Amino acid sequence: VETRSRHEVRLLRDYDQQPGALTCERNGLWVVDRAFIDATYWDAKKRRLNVTMITRMKTNLSVDSTEGLPIADTPQNAGVLRDQRITLSSSPEPWRLITYRSRRGRTLEFLSNDFSLEPGVIAFLFFCRWQEEKCFDTWKNDFAQAKAWGKSPVAIDNQVRLAMITHLLVAMRLYQQLGTQAARDEKALRKQDKRQRAKPEASDSTDRPDWTAPLFRYTAKISRQVLRFFKHGFLKPASPALYERELRPLLMAYL
Repeated sequence: VETRSRHEVRLLRDYDQQPGALTCERNGLWVVDRAFIDATYWDAKKRRLNVTMITRMKTNLSVDSTEGLPIADTPQNAGVLRDQRITLSSSPEPWRLITYRSRRGRTLEFLSNDFSLEPGVIAFLFFCRWQEEKCFDTWKNDFAQAKAWGKSPVAIDNQVRLAMITHLLVAMRLYQQLGTQAARDEKALRKQDKRQRAKPEASDSTDRPDWTAPLFRYTAKISRQVLRFFKHGFLKPASPALYERELRPLLMAYL
């Protein structure tokens, strides 16, 4: 829990010093917000641990030179306008700048220190990160936790616990009054059924590339299914049989 106003990179560097920090794993893939752009930090990670970083490009980031790279004519690269090797003023190492046009016509720029992936795959991986933003959206809206009630770490910790306890108590009350139907997210289930019945080539009304539709229609939704299961799993005694009976079908539906 952090209540001070600190830059994201400082928090990342502090976390990096903790025992077992994930940022110390070899061959890691980090898809991060552009607030985490620190060329010196990621250059060191690339040299020592072969870490790949992908983010959005900052408009105020100083670029000294650019060199065009060839773009393979494959479905994965649909929408890629430019792929460039660039030199940043803040880094002696080469970086990669990818310009991408989404299906909705938006032009996006992605920055990465990886030169092995297809440029369209780099864009796809960042779109995957946007999926995880749904977790923060749920926390802010479903739990009404957009703002902290207090400034101390103890106050924030208590607020988090109170939000979860209140949410669970309400769910228990609904279960007692309405039975098992109270635990069903009917809207999400209808969307899931529609998504699974759609053809793989059908558009899903997003900016994601066409070739990723089958992947997003299934695997990108797994985390939400797991969260939904544990959200309602407390209503029954936890056991391997419960996971096998109720969690496995949720996951298998997306594979």
